[in-house]
Amino acid sequence: MNPIKCPSCDQMQETTKGDYQYLESGLDNVLICGIELFNCKNCGEKSALIPNILEIHKTIGKCLLEQKRRLTGKEIRFLRKHMAMRGKVFAELIGVDNATVSRWENGKENPSDVADRCIRMFYAITMNLHEEANELIKNIFPLITSGQPEIPIFVMADKMGKYICSKECR
Repeated sequence: MNPIKCPSCDQMQETTKGDYQYLESGLDNVLICGIELFNCKNCGEKSALIPNILEIHKTIGKCLLEQKRRLTGKEIRFLRKHMAMRGKVFAELIGVDNATVSRWENGKENPSDVADRCIRMFYAITMNLHEEANELIKNIFPLITSGQPEIPIFVMADKMGKYICSKECR
């Protein structure tokens, strides 16, 4: 772990390894496990070194695909943004109007079961997750229900350094 200077006060920061609640993803339930955390003893500034953000976002997307409950508005927004799609284009491809996507993403309306499945499949195909698409059809789609609670998403590096979904931080 390399010490770095605080961007706020230019003093050296304390470096540790730990778990980071990744609110920058737009999701409240994502924890990145075992990454470098920085804490400035002088001004209190806190930050994290988030390695390979695109791979982390792909892993979060896979975790969302595997959930056995309907996607929330924040999750739909995360998937859409990870595909680098504007709302209007996304809406056209899903087969709804832009206002509908906006209502989903703002939590004012929930997508139907059909729309939820369509979003998941569209994401899997767009992101070249063909194995995950097959898994969706065989094992996930029959189990998706509404009313399930949001569960934490733990993202961590495996022994090979590849990011995976986990049930907890180890």
